[in-house]
Amino acid sequence: MSGNRINRYIRPRRMVFRLPPWRLVDFNAYRFAKIMMPLLTIGIPVYKRLDCLHLALQSVAAQDYPYIELIVSDNGQNGTRVREIIEEWYPKPYVFRQNEATVPLPSHHAQLVHAASGRYFAWMPDDDTISPTYASDLVKVLDNRPDVSVAIARQEVVDATGHLMRRSPDHLPDYSRGEDFIRNWTANGFDSYTSIVARTEDIRRCGGYLDCPWGNYSDNALMVKLCLSGAVAYRKTCAYRLRQDPASFGWSISIGRFAEDTARFLTFLGSDPVVLSYASRAPEQWRELKDVLLTMTWQAYFHRWNLMGRQSPPFFPWIKAGFALPYVPCYYRAVGTTLRWAIRKRIMLGVKRCLRKINNEIAP
Repeated sequence: MSGNRINRYIRPRRMVFRLPPWRLVDFNAYRFAKIMMPLLTIGIPVYKRLDCLHLALQSVAAQDYPYIELIVSDNGQNGTRVREIIEEWYPKPYVFRQNEATVPLPSHHAQLVHAASGRYFAWMPDDDTISPTYASDLVKVLDNRPDVSVAIARQEVVDATGHLMRRSPDHLPDYSRGEDFIRNWTANGFDSYTSIVARTEDIRRCGGYLDCPWGNYSDNALMVKLCLSGAVAYRKTCAYRLRQDPASFGWSISIGRFAEDTARFLTFLGSDPVVLSYASRAPEQWRELKDVLLTMTWQAYFHRWNLMGRQSPPFFPWIKAGFALPYVPCYYRAVGTTLRWAIRKRIMLGVKRCLRKINNEIAP
């Protein structure tokens, strides 16, 4: 690939004999993974945030499933720093790739999927971690159930210190139809769908991650397409720990960028080939599912926009952000109600300031 460097770090033969025996075992397991058991590719995209990368690497190294291809992709022009962190914290073979110039986030996601050689693929942000049985539990269910298109682990949301804030509910069924999973999208209790494992070919066949300009909703779109293609397996025996703090991706993004990604996802629901194919086969069912996804999407954006309004932002940019989405009747009814309240509040504050100024002028 022009402009990119890809290196597979399996130590040279002359160095193998200097490695301790347990690393030789891992090396041989990696070499014969495709013959013995299915290979899982875990892709970690890296930008500028490197302070938690070692935690992600440690959690991958601690997996009880030995047949893992780790790909770490540097999209932040970090020089040799990323590779140094990998060498320090990941004692197994790995693949390292580096973009000479930063590419858009959707392109970076596509590069990871394209570089994968495993039968299964998992995408993992550089500040998240996985429990030791994550790979073995999810690979096993996909290997045993061809009707399952996506496997998902229990999700635990932690703060910057690692303190557990919330987790996905345990009452979710072990298996559910993809359509039923979408119907219960909000009740499922997942903050995002980065915690999935799917067949690499299925991800490529359905077009991979959505090209949202800033990366929000890319995982949601992929989950929707996989749900429309088969069943969903949920395993509460393993966990995916999602870190959320002010520096985390998605939390620090501006309302304008969030609006761009939200609008792109809403467009996806009416234009993606996988979605359109399903809609042609089951039009009534798709209308029901689309209503669920539309509601979830506009409510998430409205909540953030409304919260922004309560923090007294510049008034006209805030109004502009409220009208940034394509026309969704329920959303714009909610925006209209909020704007009436906000304008009334602004008028009352203006009147109070005028009255206060008049009182100060006529006071002796």
